[in-house]
Amino acid sequence: MNTQKLFLFIAIFLTVFLLWDKWELTQSVDENGNVITQTQLVGTGSSIETVDVSLPSDVPIAELPVSENSTPSINESNNVSGYTTVITDLLTLQISHKGGTIISALLNEYPETLNSKERFQLLSNSPDRIFHAQSGLIPADKMPTHQDEFTSESEEYFLQGDNELIVPLKWTDNNGITVTKNFYFKPNSYSIEVDYEIDNNSSSDQVISSYTQLAHGAAQKSGGFMMGMQNFNGGAIYNDEEVFEKIDFEDFESNPKTTSIGGWAAMIQHYFFSAWIPNEKETHKYTTHVSNNGNYLLRTVNPGKKIAAGTSANLGKNQLYIGPKEHVRLEKLAPGLDKTVDYGFLFIVAKPLSVFLHWIYSFVQNWAISIILVTLAIKLAFYKLSEKSFRSMAGMKKLAPRLQKIKETYEGDKQKIGKKTMELYRTEKINPAAGCLPILVQIPVFISIYWVLIEMVELRQTPFLYLPDLAAKDPFFILPLIMGASMWFQQRLNPPPADPIQARIMQMLPIVFTVFFLWFPSGLVLYWVTNNVLSIAQQMFINKKING
Repeated sequence: MNTQKLFLFIAIFLTVFLLWDKWELTQSVDENGNVITQTQLVGTGSSIETVDVSLPSDVPIAELPVSENSTPSINESNNVSGYTTVITDLLTLQISHKGGTIISALLNEYPETLNSKERFQLLSNSPDRIFHAQSGLIPADKMPTHQDEFTSESEEYFLQGDNELIVPLKWTDNNGITVTKNFYFKPNSYSIEVDYEIDNNSSSDQVISSYTQLAHGAAQKSGGFMMGMQNFNGGAIYNDEEVFEKIDFEDFESNPKTTSIGGWAAMIQHYFFSAWIPNEKETHKYTTHVSNNGNYLLRTVNPGKKIAAGTSANLGKNQLYIGPKEHVRLEKLAPGLDKTVDYGFLFIVAKPLSVFLHWIYSFVQNWAISIILVTLAIKLAFYKLSEKSFRSMAGMKKLAPRLQKIKETYEGDKQKIGKKTMELYRTEKINPAAGCLPILVQIPVFISIYWVLIEMVELRQTPFLYLPDLAAKDPFFILPLIMGASMWFQQRLNPPPADPIQARIMQMLPIVFTVFFLWFPSGLVLYWVTNNVLSIAQQMFINKKING
């Protein structure tokens, strides 16, 4: 395979990939065949009234009320009976008194859309966007589940300064057992700790365990072309063997089970996720389930604890994360939690690139400049390999007139043309395949940086120069046009393919890629533009050295 054919193969591959990936992202369909967008958290379902939750072992069957008429939105009046609103610096939550379920969560620092006053809502109680964080105790016939009524001392709580905020909910039965469900909030944290204080004033001993659960409505299917290059939307479990298992929503019915010391369970989407993180030193059971109404349930059952009659005990804390995929923050919370940042199948390459990008940002404090500097660093790392490729192409371009003369001289005799061509290559010490390996080596890096930039929540709604949002398309299409022009100019520096069909296809690629990149995140286009400009500069320098 010569260099031109390799370039053509790569270009066609990328073209097909970009076309399919763009189609998958913008034209996903729900179970009813309706077109939905990636920004939608869940599918439709206007008549959802209950969630039938069959928990493992002796965890109760639960009915989750989600009626639009019976359940107020977090944006409604805070004086609605049955709900407690908690406001911290980063979160605005609504906790239902029925089970102490967190039914709504707003991320205060993330607007829904650019310049929007509405905050991004991750957990939701809307019938078409169900996403709840539930927890309770078992056995169900003696202990409160996420279906039992709790009481609250206040309907509003505010986190003040650097102090920890504790929000208690209480439940009491007729036998003298009192349960206090405590929610702990800290400043500058998307993590919430939940524990149970149990006063066993009954006449018998009690063996009690806790469970946690994430309930998610019907959601768009994840997937992608060949290499799965579409952002994952579904469940995930991480165990003590450091295995991170993604679970597509369509696989929840198979009820995969995991027993692990520590670990965690999460519902993941692009940029944001929620996860229950139990005690890292205890053994837990993780399972999935699909309710009769088509809702997806991801559960954790914790080990039991015996509480003697007339004594009190605390069952220990479960941690709940509700927030963005900020890998620096996630690394500190729990082992493997940073794996929720989807780096694709080339995570071995992408993860170091992400770490390096964040390290650069720690100095320059500008994401666009950080992208440019990382691109420069990548080009310097592959300079020698690129130089070899560019030298080969420059040599081929220099020999182009002589190669054309051989074709004209021995027209019709392919064997003779091939023999004379190889003799010319040997005489001039030109290897037409010399540039193949450098290009192949760099492909994983290009794909990895694509994933890093696509998945970075830090780029969301981040401006740069005239660009209002590095995670959104260029509103004026300036960067895509520059990218196309740079791609066209770079082609002029290379010898044209001998085959006229190949040549015409190569000529069309800058136009095709420009059209695709019109809708690409501007941060990603910035990387491509910077890469192209640096490649042009390097190639022009090498061509000048060879051709004078």
